[in-house]
Amino acid sequence: MIISVVSGKGGAGKTTIATSLANILQADYYDLDVDAPNGEHFLQPRDWTRRQAFVLQPKIDSATCIACGKCAKECRFKALYKIGETVYLNEHLCHSCNLCREVCPTGAISYKEVPIGEVRTGHSSRTGAKVVVGDLIIGSTRGTALIQDITTRLRSDGLTIIDGPPGNSCAAVAAIKPADLVVVVVEPTPFGIHDMLQTLTILRDMGKPLVAVANKALETEELEKVLAEQGIELAATIGLKSEYHKALLRGEVLSQADAGVFQGLQQAVAREVEKR
Repeated sequence: MIISVVSGKGGAGKTTIATSLANILQADYYDLDVDAPNGEHFLQPRDWTRRQAFVLQPKIDSATCIACGKCAKECRFKALYKIGETVYLNEHLCHSCNLCREVCPTGAISYKEVPIGEVRTGHSSRTGAKVVVGDLIIGSTRGTALIQDITTRLRSDGLTIIDGPPGNSCAAVAAIKPADLVVVVVEPTPFGIHDMLQTLTILRDMGKPLVAVANKALETEELEKVLAEQGIELAATIGLKSEYHKALLRGEVLSQADAGVFQGLQQAVAREVEKR
């Protein structure tokens, strides 16, 4: 079973919940917040192995290209453009879809491998399970591609926790796609609730079952009201407590540091895990 932990708003405490669930369930943990992964600071994996991740990127042979502009015209992402008698590539917009090579009348376009990041795999003594971390190359815009590279290799046997990127972008959707269950972490503030509603729309369109967890909560009345309007119950609440922050600053997994957090999160996902 694969559980993706997501949050519409950055800073809601998604990694706090994801690492806690990995501890509770003794599950493999995949940190797919590839721009800024930090789950390893809590799970403390060792014995790393590493591999490079690549995407295919168009390469235009200037000797063969007749600058007809057909590739630029057909590119859905506007990654190719023609100036004068030369066709250029904006690699940040390219999605490696291969359409340009297919439509080129002279065969001037080939593909080459371009590195986008590193995937590290280790083992955590705190969970007794695997930890996988995606590290995007600084300055790269290929976060979605790196997440897809990792998730296509995921096995659904056993239990796996995905710590996805914050927000509601394509990268977040890529981290949600393989999930059997999604845990939505919500900071119960006006901004947190607003962004949560966008996440719920995505999950509804994708047909994903979910549980909602409030984190850094002083009160949850408004959040529970909004969730009820969506036909959702709040599954667990973690308060805004200084001892929690101190535990996290010490690098502790919160569900190990606090029995109440352990019990609350365990109950929040237990029913859905048993169903599957």
